[in-house]
Amino acid sequence: MSGVLTISFNVANRILHWIMNTRKEYVGILKLHAEVKLEDLKKVFSEFEAEIFQTPPQKAAVKRQIRKRRIYELKIIEIKGRYVLFRALTDAGTYIRKLCFDIGEALGVGASMVELRRTKSGSFTEEDAVTLNQLAYALHLYKTQGDEDKLYKYFVPVERAINDLPVIIVRESAATNLYKGAALTMPGVLCASKNLERNKEVLVYSQKGDLIEIAKAKKGINDILNSKSGIVAVPVRVLDPIKQD
Repeated sequence: MSGVLTISFNVANRILHWIMNTRKEYVGILKLHAEVKLEDLKKVFSEFEAEIFQTPPQKAAVKRQIRKRRIYELKIIEIKGRYVLFRALTDAGTYIRKLCFDIGEALGVGASMVELRRTKSGSFTEEDAVTLNQLAYALHLYKTQGDEDKLYKYFVPVERAINDLPVIIVRESAATNLYKGAALTMPGVLCASKNLERNKEVLVYSQKGDLIEIAKAKKGINDILNSKSGIVAVPVRVLDPIKQD
């Protein structure tokens, strides 16, 4: 497999769980083991655009137990003979090789994956990606000439990796206690995203724009708009303000 791989450093390692669990997009080639009708192929592809059950393959680095994953999109791009070029948008942890096998089983002819490329990981696309050679050259310039421009343009803020979560912005007076692991209460809230939901994860920012923590919301946006007291969110992962400098 080739394509987009997100690599984290320093403070970003503390939220690697969230980075790794973002949606993934793939482009791959599936080989059918026998001829099938086009309408049958399209029908089976559409049936797999759903919540599915998978058991990781024997060589997987995770426990082999049945788990649920959602296939948000599964589209046929091109067909040449028994080879099917497709695009898939999936939950993290979806085994595309196993998906191809299951499609073949559903068609009754068998199928296997022959090529796969990850084109998107969370908010990062191939346009954001750099090759290892580019990164090595930028590091060489930094070490030999002190030129950090090429190297640092390859780094992005940690917030970019998880920017699909709703946001709460808090007063600076509340930030200090939040860094110490305190719960966020109503007096500390300045504003919040319209899609904030109770019991969902949320990014908590200071007025200065620093990411303080990932928290679990105890109030939805309607609760916040209609109350003046109470706990708004509790910490799930607090980031160290010193390490963000």
